Amino acid sequence: MSATPAPQPAPTQAQLEAVLQTALYLLGARQDQMLTIEEWTGLARAVAACQERKTADYLTEHDLEDIAERHAHEWDGATDGPLPNLDE
Repeated sequence: MSATPAPQPAPTQAQLEAVLQTALYLLGARQDQMLTIEEWTGLARAVAACQERKTADYLTEHDLEDIAERHAHEWDGATDGPLPNLDE
């Protein structure tokens, strides 16, 4: 038998609103047959906040490399998690 996971605190209203807003962006992007890294990162960030995890946990290595190359200035390592070191 596995242990029952510890209960998660209920998401705040602001966290739920962030998830809803990002989901709306995602639906709109799908309707337009496109999805930007900003929209994808926004969804990952909103879900991570509700789950008390890091944004990077929900992104692929390719996504993280793209962010490191073009959007690192918008990335908070403490909240979002580490980005790959592209200097190697």
